[in-house]
Amino acid sequence: MTDAECEYWDEYFTNQDYKPTGPNLLDFGIKPGFANRTLILGELDKEVTAYLRTQAEKFQKSHTQVLSELVHEKLALGA
Repeated sequence: MTDAECEYWDEYFTNQDYKPTGPNLLDFGIKPGFANRTLILGELDKEVTAYLRTQAEKFQKSHTQVLSELVHEKLALGA
């Protein structure tokens, strides 16, 4: 990128108004910083979601780590 292009884009993004896209997560009760933990759970059953949250908090792991361990256990059993 040339200096002129860099200047152009710097000016462009500096002076543009921010226009958010997508839904306002605050309207869904999702606090800032928690979106990555909440969104993957949206399509799961309530019991599964509760289990994942409990295990994640109990063992200081992410929901993805808990799910991964469960799948690896299942694979190890040959199912």
